[in-house]
Amino acid sequence: MHRPRNTDEALVCMRKKLREFYASGDKRAIFLRAYYVMTTQVNASVHGGNEDFDQPIFFDPEWVDRLAGRFAQLYFQSLQKPACKAWKIAMERAASPHASSVLQNMVLGINAHINFDLANGVHEFIRRAGEHRDAELMARRKFDHDQMNNVLVRCNPKIQDILGREFGGGMRLFSGVLGKFDELLTSTGLRYYRDRVWCNVLGLLSAKGPEELAKVRLRLEWEAQQVAEFIIDGSWMNKLVYGMDSILCRRNFQGRFQPDEAGAIHAMGRMDHRLQLPH
Repeated sequence: MHRPRNTDEALVCMRKKLREFYASGDKRAIFLRAYYVMTTQVNASVHGGNEDFDQPIFFDPEWVDRLAGRFAQLYFQSLQKPACKAWKIAMERAASPHASSVLQNMVLGINAHINFDLANGVHEFIRRAGEHRDAELMARRKFDHDQMNNVLVRCNPKIQDILGREFGGGMRLFSGVLGKFDELLTSTGLRYYRDRVWCNVLGLLSAKGPEELAKVRLRLEWEAQQVAEFIIDGSWMNKLVYGMDSILCRRNFQGRFQPDEAGAIHAMGRMDHRLQLPH
């Protein structure tokens, strides 16, 4: 079991698991490859390491670094046993020979990890340290949570390039057709769901006793499951996009894993996203 404590350790664990997935042709590699890009970007934002992060962007980068490590632990735990129905759906689709869409595999993993794991991970960190009793500290944690949105949204073009190179699929094609609208959808969707995460964190923190905590967690699982089911069967447009994506995907991606060089993740966004720096 991988138990990373920060982004440095998470990247080591992810590289090891990715090599295993690529060697066996395991399509769980698709989400993990995207997650690896995101974690590389988070690592750079915490420690510096490329031209995008030449100034500090978090109030408490050490807290962000440790939280990202715990977040990665939750992912590795779901590889052993899915923590919720959304993860179960994501793992089953990745294992199905008929569900070969690169885009669908990536989005199902992102849904389960953000809409279920993230709220539980943030709640655990804040509750364990008793930080919820300090209103000013909670406001600082919310700032760093929101600042992470600005880090992650910059990953989208890089993820499209890497997944297209290593797995094929039509993500780069769809992005080119949509143009700036693709960037707007990504940034708006990410911010919406991460705002929902913070609301769910507050719900978990406000729960009085195990019964109320179970109610909040049940809602988290239900919401993540609803999104997963919509991703698969939401509309004719879903099926059209995933069908085209499946036709363009690689049938064999063994040996194609190319770990990103240190400092090689750049924004590359057409909307020229810039971080709002705390002064």
